[in-house]
Amino acid sequence: MPSALEQFPLFHGLSSELLVRWEKFFRERSFAKRQILEFPSDCLEPIYFVRTGRIKISYLSEDGKEFTVACLSPGEVYSVHSLAFASALENSVIIYLGMDKFRPLLKECPELSLRLIRLLGNILKDTNDVILDLAFREVSVRLAHVILREGHPAANGQTIVKLPNFLDFTHEQLAALIGTTRQTVNEILKRWERQGIVALKRGKLAVLNWEMLSDKGNLFL
Repeated sequence: MPSALEQFPLFHGLSSELLVRWEKFFRERSFAKRQILEFPSDCLEPIYFVRTGRIKISYLSEDGKEFTVACLSPGEVYSVHSLAFASALENSVIIYLGMDKFRPLLKECPELSLRLIRLLGNILKDTNDVILDLAFREVSVRLAHVILREGHPAANGQTIVKLPNFLDFTHEQLAALIGTTRQTVNEILKRWERQGIVALKRGKLAVLNWEMLSDKGNLFL
């Protein structure tokens, strides 16, 4: 019988025997929309995998301003660390385990350790990109970067681009991702709508022209 862990890229291709045996170390938990991810006190340094839904990783400044550095989709993994906090963008289900239980798995399977190192490198790169955006780029460029990163079909492994391409992000969520206000996001999107880059329908954002949006972010895909 296939292991439930096989749905997560970190475990793809590993021995089914190993995965079935490892399942007993994982727990499952559901979170409602906007709920902060919290874990039992006996789960030390949790590492968690998104089974369904989406999870937002953010930092809060001293004056209460929120800066979102990542949005996790099904299959992605993250860990509780530093001062970042995680909350559910929608009703979500995750599986998790403490680092004390995860370390033996790494020792048992060296390939898993190599995969984790590559994964952490990618997470660090993505976080650095977000920091650079917040520090040095104007708001419209940051917004283009986020939409391209989170919504472009190529970024999600798709080869066929269907237009219009709707994104499952509210204006409030986009504002948190680029460190600005919802009003500013609305103004930029309305300007892009007049230029034929996006369409705004019933509160949803649809991309009509990825090439023009890429030019706004000065990116080459």
